[in-house]
Amino acid sequence: MKKILLCLLVASVSFSAAKEKIEFVKAEDMPAAGLFMPAPPAKGSLAYSADSLHYIDGKSKRATTKGDSAVLFANDKTKAVLYHFGQAIGLSLNEKDYPTTYALAKGVMKNTKPVTKAAKNQFARHRPYQDFGEHTLIPAEEAPDDYTSYPSGHSTRAWALALLFVMLDPAHQNEVLKLGYEMGEGRIIAGFHYKSDVDAARVIASASFARFCAEPQFLEMVQKAKEEIAKGRAKAKK
Repeated sequence: MKKILLCLLVASVSFSAAKEKIEFVKAEDMPAAGLFMPAPPAKGSLAYSADSLHYIDGKSKRATTKGDSAVLFANDKTKAVLYHFGQAIGLSLNEKDYPTTYALAKGVMKNTKPVTKAAKNQFARHRPYQDFGEHTLIPAEEAPDDYTSYPSGHSTRAWALALLFVMLDPAHQNEVLKLGYEMGEGRIIAGFHYKSDVDAARVIASASFARFCAEPQFLEMVQKAKEEIAKGRAKAKK
């Protein structure tokens, strides 16, 4: 009876953790992207010309399956993102069955936002669809005065999650890294970001993730999530 009560208590605590706002590191203690990242390419520069060519190349892929994926990846709510990473590792990841994994993923995405937000405000770069006067794959998400192209928030969160899942399930490291990379590329294809925005996002994600790894609370949750995934895989094989 005591063992049953203990199991119920642990499950309750894990599930409630998914509902809470988890802060691994205070926003003011996170890496300051504006201090270690360069400014985005200036118009008229060779780097901006390269960005423009990548934008045109991305636009040419919108009618392909990559364009379809770009629209799907634009939804970066925790539930939607975990579905994609679950597909990559061969598990149906959800909040009910994987509460710690869900809470951890949600925490990683939320804790990178202050870093990207500060950089976006500092650099205030126009988005490609604004510069080119063209629509994106998701017109409803366009805004004429949303000058927050650099760095890409979606790409930061996608790459940070890819790094997380390398820790959680190293056997599928190539699959999750490929997914995280393609999520970033999708932002170029959709027309919301230049390539340099996405490249910067991956650097910022890596810096942020390294900072998370310096926190005992984060590492403890990683270990619990690894155990959840191992149990889920063992159960799926039965």
